[in-house]
Amino acid sequence: MRPRSRTLKAVHLAILNDLVAPSSVAGRRIRATLEGRNHERIFLDPLDKEIMESKTDVLSHVYQRLTTHKVHFEFPKPNVHQQKVLDAAKEKRRNQKN
Repeated sequence: MRPRSRTLKAVHLAILNDLVAPSSVAGRRIRATLEGRNHERIFLDPLDKEIMESKTDVLSHVYQRLTTHKVHFEFPKPNVHQQKVLDAAKEKRRNQKN
């Protein structure tokens, strides 16, 4: 028997978590097409959008080379608490510039 932590799915998930290290995975959606292909969307933490937005294409390419899975990274709409944190950070940056 192989432990669950050593299965291919668990290893691919660990690779994904390591790739998006400053951020975290907020959700995943997998859609199967009629041709049998899978389209996987990975949602990253919306609080880290400024840091990670420029890196999403590179992350997608690296993940595909390591696992042969094509993924697309997105950022979900922030919830109420996350929006307050984002607004406070914007206000702080605005005050530091002045």
